[in-house]
Amino acid sequence: MQNTCIALIGLGAIGTPLAHLLWKKYCDDFILLADDVHADRLRSKKMSINGEEFSPQIVSHKDDLKKPIKVVFICVKNYSLESSTQCLKELITDETIIVPLQNGVYSYQFMRSHFPDNIILEGFAQGPNTTITEDGFEYQNPGEYHIGSYFNHHIESLKDVYTILTDVGIKCYWDEDIVHSIWKKLMLNVAGNALTALTGINYSMFKNSPEAQKICRIIMREFKFVAALEDILITEDDIEDVMNYFLSYKESKHTSMLEDVLNKRMTENEYIAGYIRGLAEKNNVDAPFIDMIYSLMKIKEDVYSGMI
Repeated sequence: MQNTCIALIGLGAIGTPLAHLLWKKYCDDFILLADDVHADRLRSKKMSINGEEFSPQIVSHKDDLKKPIKVVFICVKNYSLESSTQCLKELITDETIIVPLQNGVYSYQFMRSHFPDNIILEGFAQGPNTTITEDGFEYQNPGEYHIGSYFNHHIESLKDVYTILTDVGIKCYWDEDIVHSIWKKLMLNVAGNALTALTGINYSMFKNSPEAQKICRIIMREFKFVAALEDILITEDDIEDVMNYFLSYKESKHTSMLEDVLNKRMTENEYIAGYIRGLAEKNNVDAPFIDMIYSLMKIKEDVYSGMI
């Protein structure tokens, strides 16, 4: 990276495999960003990923930054974007390329409103199977990445990010129609995340549950209808692609929302099913299955968080 470095904020299902691979490849030219509270927590214990020590530099303040940040991957949950903003504003410059990798579409809108002078690419990861262990994290599959730009601008920045991801061994796709890809991935999340979190089903079980498959199809057809009201064209082929993804996944992967439930953490329900539910309400249409799956997930989360 010569006179710049690569940064990542957010060690979770998506951020952990990516951080691990970036650190192994770029060493001191890779840094983790964190606010003071999270930085102290990360520094207070030895971290391991896949049984290996993981000890990148953790940066919270500009004085600790040795090189300007060329690219920052945003891997915090949607609900943590607001709290991450102050840290990012202190550490990045207008020249930093920002790559949000959250589920859904909220993060792109959020980043554009808070960093209007930066190049903000669109992207998402699909398929990482990260789990939490007593000593840290484990993953076998870092997933595949899709990147692009809403307006097919920023070609040189896309090339840079594509090269970074492929150089660390991640399968990466440069999507010319990234908008469609993001919404298709959101459909997968809306149909699968709450369903798996409510039932405990993982991907390897999905192929043996005709009931889960039926509910998924109903939810995706509701999603298709609501998306069309926002001028997003989801097709029956897209629905079949998502179903085939669920049915053909070879490992016993948990969705990120199921991992959150198992560890009694806050979920992204509001930004996934809740987002589509809000669009349905805005357009004065009914999406009863999406509304139900959102509401059941909210009840479950409220119970284990002590809200009810």
